[in-house]
Amino acid sequence: MNRRSLTPGEIVRNVLLLLLALLALFPVYFSLVNSLKSPVQYAQNLLNFPATLHPENYSLAWVQIRGPLLNSVVVTLSSVLATVVFAASSAYALALIDFPGRRLLFGLVFALFLVPDFLTLIPLYVQIKALTLPSNYLAIILPTVAAGQPFAILVLYAAFRAMPRDMLEAARLDGAGHWALLRSIVLPLSLPILVSVSIIRLVPVWNDFLLPSLVLDEVHRTVPVALVGFQGGGAATGSTPNYGALMASYVLSALPLVVLFLFLMRSYVQGVTSGGVKA
Repeated sequence: MNRRSLTPGEIVRNVLLLLLALLALFPVYFSLVNSLKSPVQYAQNLLNFPATLHPENYSLAWVQIRGPLLNSVVVTLSSVLATVVFAASSAYALALIDFPGRRLLFGLVFALFLVPDFLTLIPLYVQIKALTLPSNYLAIILPTVAAGQPFAILVLYAAFRAMPRDMLEAARLDGAGHWALLRSIVLPLSLPILVSVSIIRLVPVWNDFLLPSLVLDEVHRTVPVALVGFQGGGAATGSTPNYGALMASYVLSALPLVVLFLFLMRSYVQGVTSGGVKA
């Protein structure tokens, strides 16, 4: 069978897609290649593959960021899990339960979704200090969960509203209450959407620098805060910074997200395509 020749428009489209893919992959290549270089090799050429590899950069990077990496895992997983749990409960009430003021509450959630995050930063910082929250995980998890509610509620609200009412009514006739419906029917059917919302919220929480740098102490600092102060051991000794170790720390800090996304990619894509989720 003869293959159909590509039209000029398709060729241009494919070339543009290839260029965009290369552009997206370039930071990955840059970090991986330079994470295996010595300071001298790094200074000589930033783009070539080193003739001599220096995997010890990863050992140095691991010593520097293993504590912050664990802190980021705790903060991110706790924040995302709490965000999804509270948002699912709220979205269920707004979507499937008739009560006075429901439309008003939904409008308030939508209005909060339109507020840029940076506008709330100073009031949030003042409130955290006024509440005398300790400079530990709680000081970052609570505001992060609150900040993620509007987006998560709106997405889950749309998903719950699209569910077949006949199935829910049949479960109610069998004696199922709201919590039983949410736990046994609504959440299992919405699993792809829940995964999509979790991943979309997970990335900004993991990468957040500004709020953790303001409220967390040295022991509880997260990876983005630690990376800013990490110079591969050079800052402490006054020598030239080891940029190879710094690049290795970037690779290690991104690795958990990459692994998690690979495991959840199918559910994420299914949730995005079926529910219209957009970052």
